[in-house]
Amino acid sequence: MSTALPKVAFLGLGKMGVAMAANIQRAGFPLTVWNRTADKAAALVARGARCAPTPEAAVHQADIVISSLADDAVVNAVVSGPSGILAGLSKGAIHVGTSTISPGLADRLAQDHEAQGSFYVAGPVVGRTNAAEAAQLTTILAGDARVIERARPVVAAYASGILPGGAFARQANAAKLIANFLGASGLDLIGQTLALGERSGVAPELLRMMLFGFFGHEATREYIDKITARDFDDVGFTVTGGLKDVELMIAAGRDVDLELSTARALQAKLAGAVKRGWDGKDWSCLTDIDRLHQEA
Repeated sequence: MSTALPKVAFLGLGKMGVAMAANIQRAGFPLTVWNRTADKAAALVARGARCAPTPEAAVHQADIVISSLADDAVVNAVVSGPSGILAGLSKGAIHVGTSTISPGLADRLAQDHEAQGSFYVAGPVVGRTNAAEAAQLTTILAGDARVIERARPVVAAYASGILPGGAFARQANAAKLIANFLGASGLDLIGQTLALGERSGVAPELLRMMLFGFFGHEATREYIDKITARDFDDVGFTVTGGLKDVELMIAAGRDVDLELSTARALQAKLAGAVKRGWDGKDWSCLTDIDRLHQEA
């Protein structure tokens, strides 16, 4: 006897979200979607998804809910606000939150879900939009192990790498901030290395060889070329999103009595990019802030 696939609701159809939802749909799961601007759901609806008018309506009959939302404030509003997820989620249903949010909010979401008889799994994702489109994201899952196993088939539709994050929701979001801290710090190091090399007369091809030898990952190589060419208009992740994540890193460090001085420097550079009107550029443009200050 065949077992019916769980019904899935997906909330938040930005660049990452719409790609993840499409992969869930391609895997055959019955799909309901919600987005603040409903037109972003058009392609999914054309392939058979249902578009709900509110988060509450979207999750009403869902077994598994996946959310991909911008920040703490938006997650709060969509989960706990009027006509939000908690208002419509069935007892025993699972909500996997893929957003980069503060560890404290992740724990509170877990508590709020438990209080009304549902389950929360923290599942932030690592990877750019092209990885989301190819179902090649990595995700870190934290929460009740039995609940995670129930959600795993849906998560596997958009993530090829599923890493254990721990028993508590905050652990996954702390790990995601650490991953982004490594990424942001790497961008800064690439920019400083290139600046030193350029000013010291080192041949550009030699600099690229040295950086490629140090940063072997394909995604990092893409950023080396992007920063070398100062190609900041091909956006994988915006300055606004980067600044939000760096501020979360600083807050997470403060929570454990740790001052992340490099994160403070990144915050200043990203804030400088915002002041220059670079909000919508790729966040790797932070590497140009010092150069522009020195040339001014």
